[in-house]
Amino acid sequence: MAIFIGSFFKIRYFLSISFSLLLPIAGYLNAGFNTRANLNFDLKKTNTFVFEVIDFPENKPKSIGLIVHCIAFLDQKHWKKGSGNFKIYLAKTANKPVKGSRLLVRSTLIPFPQPSFPFEKNWSEYFQAKGIYGSAFIAKNSFVLLNEAAVNKNIVYYFHLWQSYLAQQLALAMHRGINLDVAKTMLLGVKSSIDFETMSVYSSLGAIHILSVSGLHVGLLYAGLSFIFGFLLRKGRYGKILFFILMMILLWAYAGISGFSDPVLRSAWMFSVMLFAKAFLHHQNGINTWAFSCFVLLVFKPMALFEPGFQLSYLAVLGLLIFQQKWASLIKINFQYKPLQFIVSNTWELTCVALAAQIFTWPLIIYYFYQFPNPFWFLLLNPILIVLSTISLGIGFFFISASPILVFLKLDFLLRWLGILLDFSFSMLHFVMFKFVYLFHPILPFLKIHLIEVFIYFLLVTCLWCWLIFRKRKYMSLAIFLISVECIFHVIPSRNPPQSFLSQYKGYPIFVMISGMKSYFFAPDDLMLDPLWIQGHLSPLWANLGVRDTLGHYYDQRSNYAWVYKKKKFILLNKAAIKPIGDRFTVILSRNVYMKKPIWLGTWDNSTLLITNKPSNYTQQVWSTYYPKLVANKVDFLDQRAAFKY
Repeated sequence: MAIFIGSFFKIRYFLSISFSLLLPIAGYLNAGFNTRANLNFDLKKTNTFVFEVIDFPENKPKSIGLIVHCIAFLDQKHWKKGSGNFKIYLAKTANKPVKGSRLLVRSTLIPFPQPSFPFEKNWSEYFQAKGIYGSAFIAKNSFVLLNEAAVNKNIVYYFHLWQSYLAQQLALAMHRGINLDVAKTMLLGVKSSIDFETMSVYSSLGAIHILSVSGLHVGLLYAGLSFIFGFLLRKGRYGKILFFILMMILLWAYAGISGFSDPVLRSAWMFSVMLFAKAFLHHQNGINTWAFSCFVLLVFKPMALFEPGFQLSYLAVLGLLIFQQKWASLIKINFQYKPLQFIVSNTWELTCVALAAQIFTWPLIIYYFYQFPNPFWFLLLNPILIVLSTISLGIGFFFISASPILVFLKLDFLLRWLGILLDFSFSMLHFVMFKFVYLFHPILPFLKIHLIEVFIYFLLVTCLWCWLIFRKRKYMSLAIFLISVECIFHVIPSRNPPQSFLSQYKGYPIFVMISGMKSYFFAPDDLMLDPLWIQGHLSPLWANLGVRDTLGHYYDQRSNYAWVYKKKKFILLNKAAIKPIGDRFTVILSRNVYMKKPIWLGTWDNSTLLITNKPSNYTQQVWSTYYPKLVANKVDFLDQRAAFKY
C-alpha cells in the first residue's frame, strides 16, 4: 500500500519502501527502548533523589510543573546511579529552576494511576512510553536547588531566558486575564494556566491547535520571513545561501524560545526541508518534501508514528497538499467590485484550507477524543477564526520582535500601544468564539469510531481518488464494497444491558448508572468545579456505550446517603454511623470518616466494606482492632483498583 501511494504521488521509491518497512522497525526499536528504560529502584522504598530538569518549567497557580530525570538515589546509606524520568510539582519559591537545574529532593514518588472506568485513557502506559514513571508534589522544605540558574548557561538556558523576558514584556503591555494567558501560550509556548472554559471553547470549535505553538505559527513566521528576505533569492548563489542561513537561524531560534516541544520540532523541521528546496532546488514537489521530513523524524523517534499529535499534524499537511489547491480551483470568483471579490475569494480559499486539513484528520479526532465540532458551524466559522487568529499571531510576532528594540531605544510608549493593539485583537477573537459557543453549542459529544472504521475510511478516500484519476471500474467497486462493510457497523444494533460503575473522585465515591442511551451519576459537590475530570474519565465510557443524555446528582459531602441498585443496598458514610437493623449492605467510607478510634466500625462487620482512599499502614493497624477484615485483605480500596461493575 505504501509503495502504491508513493508511486502514485511521484514520491521517490526509496522513501515509499522505507515507509512500508518503518512500522515493524518502529515496533522493534520501541521494544529495545522500553527494555533500556526500566527503573533500577523501587518507587515505594526510595524517597531521596537527585533530579535534573529536562524540560521548560510549567507555571501553575500554586506550583511549578517540571519534567525531571533521576540522576542518583539514596539506597540505605549509599548513593547509586538513577534512571527514568518523572513529573514533579514544586511549591513556588524565590529560586526557580530552569532546564538543566539539579535538585536534591526528599519525597515519595507515586506511580500514575491505572484507569478507573472502562475505555478510559491509560495514562500510566502513555507516560511510561515516554519514559515517565511517576509524579509527586514537593513541599518547600523538601527540596534544595543544587545549582543556581546562572551557573547553567547553556544554549537552552538562554532560550528560556528570552522566553521569560518576552513573557514579561507581554505581561507589562497587556491586561491580566484570558488574553494574556492565551498570548503567552500561542506566541511563546509558555505552559501557563489557561482555564478549562477557554480550553473547551477552543476544543469545541476545532481550534485547539491554535493554542499550542505548531505548524500554523511556524508557517506564519515562515511566510513573514520569506516576504521580508525574499529579495535575496534574486541575488544569485550567495543571495540564496544568505537567505537560507538567515531563515534557518530565525526559525530555529523561535523553536528554541517556544520550548522545543514536539509540535514545534516537527514544524520547524518540515519548514526547514521546504526552505532548502526553495533556496537550492529548481523544482520541488510538496509530497516529496512532506515524505522526507516525516521519514527523517521517524528515524530519530520511531514511536512518534503512534502519537496522536504526530499523526494529526502530518495528515493535516498531507490533506492540504493534495486537496486544497484542487478544491480552490473548482470555483472561480469574478466580481467587478474588487473589495467584494477579495472577501469572497479569500473566504473560499480559507474554507478549502479548513476542509482539506480535516479530510484525513476527522476520524482520528473522534477516535482519540470522542467528540467533533458540528460540521455546519465549523465550516461557517472556521474562515473567520483563521483570519482573526492570523491577525493576532501577526501582531504578536511583531510585538515579540520589536519589544527588545523598543525597550533598548526607551520607546516604552510604543510598546504599550502595541500591547493594547495585541490585546484588542485577542479580545475580538475571543468575543466571536465565546458568543458563538454560548449561542449554538457547536460540539458533538460522545462520538465513537472503531479503529477498523478509520482504516476503512482511509482506503475509501484512496479508492475514490484513484477512480477520479484513472476512471477504472475496480476502484469504484472496491469503494462500494468498503461502504457496505462500513454500514454493517451501524445497521446491526448494539444492545447494552443496564449497568453501573462505582469508583472514587478525590476520596469521595462516584456512582454511574447507564441504561440504554441515558446515564445518571451520583457524585460529590466538588466534581461540579472539575469538568475536565468528567471529560477525561466519563466521556470515553459514555461514548463507547452509546450514551446521548446524562444527568448528574451532586451530594453534600457532609451527609450520609443510601440507595438500592439491582436489589443491592449501598450506604455512603461521610461521617460515623452505626449499622441499622436489616440486611447486609455495601458500605462505602469516604475520606471524611478516617478517625483514630472507629468503635462504630465493628457494627458493620457482616457488610461489604469499601474505602475510597487507602489509609497508611499505621491507620490500618489501628482500624484492624475494630474491623479485623482490614488486615486480612478483605477490604477493597477504590483508589487502588478499577471501578466496580454492577
